[in-house]
Amino acid sequence: MPRLGFSSLLFLVWIPTRIRACLQCDTEFKSNIAKLRTDVVPKQMRDTRLKARAEALLRGLEGDFFLHYATSQFSGLAVKAMVDALLQEVKVTTEKLLLTKSTDEDLLEKLVEFRRKTTMKLKKALKKHQIEGCDEKICGSLTYEVINCKRCLPAGAYCLSLSQCFVDNQDRLALRFGEPLVDPDIARTGVAVVLCMGGVLFLVIMGAIIVYWRSQLYRYV
Repeated sequence: MPRLGFSSLLFLVWIPTRIRACLQCDTEFKSNIAKLRTDVVPKQMRDTRLKARAEALLRGLEGDFFLHYATSQFSGLAVKAMVDALLQEVKVTTEKLLLTKSTDEDLLEKLVEFRRKTTMKLKKALKKHQIEGCDEKICGSLTYEVINCKRCLPAGAYCLSLSQCFVDNQDRLALRFGEPLVDPDIARTGVAVVLCMGGVLFLVIMGAIIVYWRSQLYRYV
C-alpha cells in the first residue's frame, strides 16, 4: 500500500469535521426535512389538500427557500456563530416533529410555524452582518466569521458593497404556506367594463349622427 502523505492524513482528519453552513447547505437538516415529507406527512395527513400543501412546504425547505430569502432580502452573508446555533436548534425541533402525533391541520400549522420561526432567526443572523458590514466606521474591524449562504462557504466578516447593502428591494416572502391567493381586481375590471361600454356607446352615437346627417343631405338633394 502506498504511504499516505501528511497532507492526505490532514484531509482524512478534516472529513468528519463538518463545516457548519446555511440551512440548505446542511445535509442533516435536509435529511430530517425529507423524512418529514416522505414519512410523517403521508402517514398522518388524510386530507389530500392539506397533504399537498405540507409536502410543497417541506419540498421548498429542502430546496432553495432559505437561499432565496438570504439572497433576495439580504446580502446572503450571515453571522456564522448564529447560524451554527440555529442549526443545532432546528435539529432538535425537526427530530421532535418526526415523532409528533399531530395530524392534518394541526400538523400543517406546526410546519408553518417551524418555517416562520426558523426564517426569523436566520433573518437575525443575516441582518446583523448586513448592518455592521454596511457601516464604514466598523466594518473593517469586524472579527467574527460569516457564512456565504449561496456558496455554503465560511469567511471572515468584511465590508459590504453598496449593491449588497441595498439588496433588500424585492417583495417579502410569505411565511405562511403557499402562494398568495389572487383576488379578482374588481376596480380594474369595473373600469374596463365602463370603458368598453363607453366605447360602444360612442360608436352608436357617432353612427346615429352619421345616419342623421346623411338623411338630411339626401333630403335636400
